[in-house]
Amino acid sequence: MDTSYGDRLAEALTIQIKVELAERDMTQKDLAEAVGVGRPAMNHYIKGHKSMPMPTFFAVAEAFGLTPRELMGRAEARIAHPEAQTA
Repeated sequence: MDTSYGDRLAEALTIQIKVELAERDMTQKDLAEAVGVGRPAMNHYIKGHKSMPMPTFFAVAEAFGLTPRELMGRAEARIAHPEAQTA
């Protein structure tokens, strides 16, 4: 089944957020606190059960020390280079 670019990007973004968390030895709770949302909400965003609002996405990027463009670029690279999906 072929998925849309938006679906693939959303999936890649959730993977990238998990990678960024692991690289920083952060938990979802740590990220939720840094961003100012509840841990259950962050869990829904990371698992793809709920779309992440743009202000939250911006805050997530900032919590990682990245610009939103950098975070999205890393996610897009996962689409362009599927072998990066395992990272």
